[in-house]
Amino acid sequence: MTDADLVRKYVDIYNSGDAAALGVFYAADVVLVDPMSPEPMKGRETVLAVGSAFRRAFPDMVWTLTGDPVVGSGAIGWELHATGTMTGPMPGPDGEIPATGKTFAVDMGIFWTLGTDDLIVAEHAYFDSTGMLAQLGLTG
Repeated sequence: MTDADLVRKYVDIYNSGDAAALGVFYAADVVLVDPMSPEPMKGRETVLAVGSAFRRAFPDMVWTLTGDPVVGSGAIGWELHATGTMTGPMPGPDGEIPATGKTFAVDMGIFWTLGTDDLIVAEHAYFDSTGMLAQLGLTG
């Protein structure tokens, strides 16, 4: 499997709604940086728990690749378009945020650093989180 195929497989599993199945992609000590989290998330179990919580908040979320992944030595960058409807509570820095029933659409960039075993050891996600929260009716 090529690194680009790895991204496509990840997106397919993500879109299936089975957040726990994504664990096979991550190293046990992965570090994830995301604009929705004030601090980096550390460890596979933490990343999967947060992913599951967001899947509950947005059960219809779909990621669509918007270009071919860019593959370098031990690194992959890829872009996607994400859409979803907030029908469940979303984790927030001060606790759960109640569902709004509103939809969002954002473009994202994700950058992975792979370890020697081809597992993700670092993930950095970039997207307009303020715009996303505004679409969901959560900002003024």
